Amino acid sequence: MKLIALFSFLFPCLLSAQVITEIPAEKSSDTTVTDSLYYIDPVKIKSNKPMLKRKVDRLEFTIDKTPLQNLNGWEILRNTPNVLIRNEAISVRGSDQIVVTINDKKTLMTQEELKQFLENINGDQIYSVEVITNPPAKYEAEGAAVINIKMKQNKLKGYRGSVSGRYHQSIYAKGRVGLMQSYNTDKWQLSGNYNFVSGDYVRQNFDVATYLQNGTRWESDMVRKTSARQQHLYSFSALYEIDTLSAIQFGFDGNVNPKSEGKYRIPTRIYNTGTNLMESYYLTANDRLQKYNTLNAYFMYDKQFKNNYFTWSNNFSNKNYSENQDISTWRHFLNEPESFNRFGNNSNQQIRLFSSQADYRLEKGNLIFESGAKYSLVENDNQLDFMSESAGSLITDPSRSNHFNYKEQIIAAYISAEYKWKKWFFKAGLRDEITLIRTISDNPQIINKTKRNNLFPTCYVLYELKEDQQLGFSYGKRIDRPVYDFLNPSKSYYNYYSYFQGDPYLKFTLVDNLSLTYTLKDWNFEIYYNYIKNPSMEISVQNPSTFETIYRYTNIRNGRNAGMNFSKNFTLLPFWKLNVFGMGEYNENYFFGIDNLLYRNKVFFYHINLSTQLTLDKAKTWSLNIGYLYNSKAIQGPFNISSSQNTYVILNKKLLNKQLEIGLVINDIFKTDKNTISTRYADQNQQFKDYRDTRYFMINLKYNFGNQKVKETNAVEKTDEQKRL
Repeated sequence: MKLIALFSFLFPCLLSAQVITEIPAEKSSDTTVTDSLYYIDPVKIKSNKPMLKRKVDRLEFTIDKTPLQNLNGWEILRNTPNVLIRNEAISVRGSDQIVVTINDKKTLMTQEELKQFLENINGDQIYSVEVITNPPAKYEAEGAAVINIKMKQNKLKGYRGSVSGRYHQSIYAKGRVGLMQSYNTDKWQLSGNYNFVSGDYVRQNFDVATYLQNGTRWESDMVRKTSARQQHLYSFSALYEIDTLSAIQFGFDGNVNPKSEGKYRIPTRIYNTGTNLMESYYLTANDRLQKYNTLNAYFMYDKQFKNNYFTWSNNFSNKNYSENQDISTWRHFLNEPESFNRFGNNSNQQIRLFSSQADYRLEKGNLIFESGAKYSLVENDNQLDFMSESAGSLITDPSRSNHFNYKEQIIAAYISAEYKWKKWFFKAGLRDEITLIRTISDNPQIINKTKRNNLFPTCYVLYELKEDQQLGFSYGKRIDRPVYDFLNPSKSYYNYYSYFQGDPYLKFTLVDNLSLTYTLKDWNFEIYYNYIKNPSMEISVQNPSTFETIYRYTNIRNGRNAGMNFSKNFTLLPFWKLNVFGMGEYNENYFFGIDNLLYRNKVFFYHINLSTQLTLDKAKTWSLNIGYLYNSKAIQGPFNISSSQNTYVILNKKLLNKQLEIGLVINDIFKTDKNTISTRYADQNQQFKDYRDTRYFMINLKYNFGNQKVKETNAVEKTDEQKRL
């Protein structure tokens, strides 16, 4: 009722208004050559920002110069059409086998670190988000789909800069200050960014596990507050034009978090399911200290020979991560004496990545030919020490510790050709990837070597019915390789009764994507089908004999998704726009239960994304954006996920000849962006309530100085292996 009342009251200023703003200039011929599909003239939704561009293989969502730039990178991703985020798991068209890139480059981050990184990125640094549902052969075959966040980069002559700050208040406060500078000459383009972030992060869970065999119900109330007071994010990029036909690019970026500290106190109450009375309880204290730093560096060389293009790109990444946990448990069980237990986990990890790629492109009339090759090497070294208490101190227990080493090499080559004939556009490609993997584990002792050769075909057909009307079809085969941490078979304990364990025998996930698109003016429709073989995901399993909850990352048998989505932008008044995106899909997962029987979980899922933007004055210094997101019930393997919704408001004001910008964001107004996850089959009976501190208000300040008429272009690409780190 509160939601209906709000929409009834705000309807005249609800759902997307924004005046037309200039699209950044196209890249000149002497800059990096992008994928050939960029050269297809897409049907554009010209009247609106954010601007949606439907291309044969992707949907481009423009953020630049819209109220959405007052959000952080994570919230922008949540509001991107075709992208769904549930319980911090990102999915596209029903599949969570997704790769997220920054300027087409992988990042050395886990999903949790990626979320924290994007939360610290200001929206005004983002130009657009590309949802690439069927990447061409030039792209690595990794991921069922690719989400590429395109950052801004200064291109024209002059000096410009900005200082910015943010105050974020949810349950606890967070803050950010940042500096951006760029300087360009006839030959050089230089830019750099630095952000300092400090704050407290909270996640609230209420977990219930029922054991029918002994008639007990275990309820844990978890409030996990983590303090990260010294986060540093930095980047530098440079482009030097040797002449009008050749250029070099180089740069680096990084993320340093020297200390994230959490002191968790988790009570667990054990009830008799017959009498509903508490019989036992225990208290867990988990003191956690985490630190990490990542560094990504790249070098590229571009050369043009008339209608021939050559690009050579190299990437290097390094990540160091450590986490120490000191876990104490006080137990008060029925008919047992009180007891105390203490242990610890110390984890140290280093990941190194190198890749080199060469691409060639030939344009001749209506024919375009592309080919290329790539080599990548990844090494992951992980030392996990289990610490047992002895005489009041924690000492390493070698029998429960493990050293894990992972090495992966990928050798890839591709060819691709496209042809335009009258109103027809054809493109086909083939990518071959040879994967060599070696894993070594000390405890348990496992040596595993894998060699695999996979072919990945792609095919696109586009027909222009009229000038503003297109019909397209695409097919592509993709692969999703396991995140390196999930292959580690050692046990990492959360408390006395729960732990996570990886699987060194995780299989690759193979995905077949079929898509049919239709565009009429600014109406966009898509029908799609995905078949997913051996999808992998994290699941939890109860062990009734020990009362343990075991978290595992494992393969399920297969999955199928079939659905449809549409988008439309309405110009209601010159100052008032309405954006609508909707989708519905049928999801089906097959999995083997703990009893080794085959189970099927299915659901019809639908998603609605509505936003309205208004320009509130003639000078265009006031703008208002109000939005609403709804996710229906969903599934993930054996789990059922409840529905969720989010209502937000963004208000922006520009002052001092638009050099000073002030923004206000109110997110999750009704605190409805939370989930209940449950599973019940065989002897499994679990339920988790999850809230991730999504209701907040945020104040943004930004002051621009220097040449503010500089246009924007997109930065250099990142590689694909980094996304899995």
